[in-house]
Amino acid sequence: MLKRHFGPTAPHVSVRAEIPWYWRFFWIFFLLCAGFSIGFWRYAREGTSDLRDEIERLEQENKVLRTQAIHVERQQQVTTVAQGDLAKDLTALQEENVRLKEDLTFYKSILEESTGVAVVKLHSFKVTRGEKPGEYRYRLLLIQSGKHEKNVQGSLQLTLLGTQEGRPVTQVVSGGTNSQRGGKINFKYYQPLEGSFTLPGHMSAESLQAKFYQAGSAEPKLTQVVSLIN
Repeated sequence: MLKRHFGPTAPHVSVRAEIPWYWRFFWIFFLLCAGFSIGFWRYAREGTSDLRDEIERLEQENKVLRTQAIHVERQQQVTTVAQGDLAKDLTALQEENVRLKEDLTFYKSILEESTGVAVVKLHSFKVTRGEKPGEYRYRLLLIQSGKHEKNVQGSLQLTLLGTQEGRPVTQVVSGGTNSQRGGKINFKYYQPLEGSFTLPGHMSAESLQAKFYQAGSAEPKLTQVVSLIN
């Protein structure tokens, strides 16, 4: 019996220190937290890298879009300028076409010869706004159709027609009757007249009247009125 308990054949007995349960719980909790922290750190690192890649991609796309927007804007500006130039050219051509038609009619009337007496005509009478406030420019053309044996002589009177305090008033702009020397007319085929005037402040002008007085006559041979109100 003693040999079995204490001899070489006796069973081995190991002595271990018992770890309290709360320390086991603490180490288990610590290892879990450490694993969770490492996993979260790796996930956050990968997510941050993805976000940076996405930001770089969006920045590159924005650069491309800005370049395209600038290119489109410049193209639009060029198109707008080209359209404006074309509109101006079209307007100029239309005006030139009108002038050519007027010139053709004018020269036809000049070249027309008849056996009857010569006839004085007011071929055209136009009034346009000037560059300054209240400024106007006028342009008219007198012609003689039929025979051109004698010169046409006389005077041209331009008169503003309007109102002042509700009453009709007039003001002579240029020329007058035979007794006045202004606006003298002397031509055989045609005579253009042009000039400018400024509206007076004391009246509200509405139209411009042109009267042609032939030499030796107190009554106007021709009368025409052009409105100033557009």
